[in-house]
Amino acid sequence: MPQKIVIIGGGIAGLSAGIYAQKAGFDSVVYEKHSVPGGECTGWMREGHYIDNCICWMTCAKEGYDLWDMWKDSGICADGIEIHQHDYFYKSELDGKTVYLWRDLKRAEKEMLELSPQDKREIRSFFKHVKLSESLQVPCKKAIDMMNLFELTVYGLRMLKMVPVILKYGRMSVGDLSERFKHPLLKKMVMDYMPRDYLAHLFITAYGTISSGGGGVPVGGSLSAMLRMAERYKKLGGSLICSAPVKKIVIENKKTTGIILENGTFVKADYVISSTDTNHTFTKLLEDGGRFIPHKLKKSYNDPKNNPLGSSFHAAFSLDMKTDEIGGRTFFDCDEFTLAGRKITRMNIKNYSFEKTQVPEGKSLVQVKILEPENEYLYWEKLYATDKPRYEKEKQQAASDIQNAIEQRFPFTKGKLKLLDVWTPFTYNRFCNAYRGVYMTFITTKKSPNLTNIPGVVKGVKNLFLAGQWLMLPGGIPVALVTGKYAIQRILKSQNKNINIKP
Repeated sequence: MPQKIVIIGGGIAGLSAGIYAQKAGFDSVVYEKHSVPGGECTGWMREGHYIDNCICWMTCAKEGYDLWDMWKDSGICADGIEIHQHDYFYKSELDGKTVYLWRDLKRAEKEMLELSPQDKREIRSFFKHVKLSESLQVPCKKAIDMMNLFELTVYGLRMLKMVPVILKYGRMSVGDLSERFKHPLLKKMVMDYMPRDYLAHLFITAYGTISSGGGGVPVGGSLSAMLRMAERYKKLGGSLICSAPVKKIVIENKKTTGIILENGTFVKADYVISSTDTNHTFTKLLEDGGRFIPHKLKKSYNDPKNNPLGSSFHAAFSLDMKTDEIGGRTFFDCDEFTLAGRKITRMNIKNYSFEKTQVPEGKSLVQVKILEPENEYLYWEKLYATDKPRYEKEKQQAASDIQNAIEQRFPFTKGKLKLLDVWTPFTYNRFCNAYRGVYMTFITTKKSPNLTNIPGVVKGVKNLFLAGQWLMLPGGIPVALVTGKYAIQRILKSQNKNINIKP
């Protein structure tokens, strides 16, 4: 009789673990808190408009990359699913000038050189290293700590082109990179997309993902992708139980024996995989005061100065017209308004109407996303706990200020915008148990510890394993996907079995 694996969380990591559990011959069950799978990788409908909450770009979603096989096998990029390719990563505006980070690197470099000849040396270096970063391979056949010397050597050789990128930009922040440019628009452009403390090489590789053609988005959005993944899991024989939040991981004699659901039901298991937020796992589900938390992870939580956290504030609007004037992610200056006590003078907008089947005829869907640091999450959390009416009022006021900014930058939208939804960093905590509203992981800085080798096991507790993006910097959907597979491989390894799971 197959051994039973209980998986907590029906997001990408949990469903990935479920898929590979079934492939490896286990009997698995995924318990998901909400009525639909997906976790933080999701979307929802408002007045006939689909609002996407997650996938901005994929990584290595193209033939020639190892990870492509996992994207396909998971159902996210199943055969027949169109992958929408971005024309550009994003664009930045300042004082009547615009710079595009085109997918076509030669075009982007040419335009940038025309804009700022005095930055020629830095521009050339920037695009040279973006091109090199297209070689990035996510280790997906097995975790690095499970590779033998030969496998490590092969992986290292495939990543040789990334070495110059790491050497030049690996200890440089986005803020540092911005200061290397002379033109004010190029300085703004570098700082627009990511927090200033974020490592510059991650910004470089993000752009390389887009320019490589492996950074597209599956048409239909995040929710459709997760529903395909859930269907793939169920076709392999797995069981997905939604609207079933987990209360506790049961430990007896230093070994997990199952879980207890919020409704009090005990579910026996041979193995448990927690793919939910790691803070939630160690401080809520284990009910042990966090004593089992891995040292590296604990060190990061306890050092917020060098491991800052961030989330974002979102507003989605229906635009009563079709337009190409609002395209991909666009950053621009705006009149000052206040968000969670901070003065905002620059914001961005993105037109999601490339999702043609998800927007009513004759309309467009535009969304605004404003990054917020940890202290602003705490602002929203406290407000929700102490004064919910004010929490709602401030959300709506911020959305109104954002709408005014859109109308000023794009005057043709005046009188044609309708707010569909607005959500704060605290929303991610309420619905996804996300620590401090974080939907990825720590912001990777020059002083961040190396979190690439958190092994996904829990010292002191047998048969309990971890999956999810908190286990590897910089987080994101590729990390969630591969760590789900790693968890099953670790179980196989504990049984002295072959960990190479067939496609």
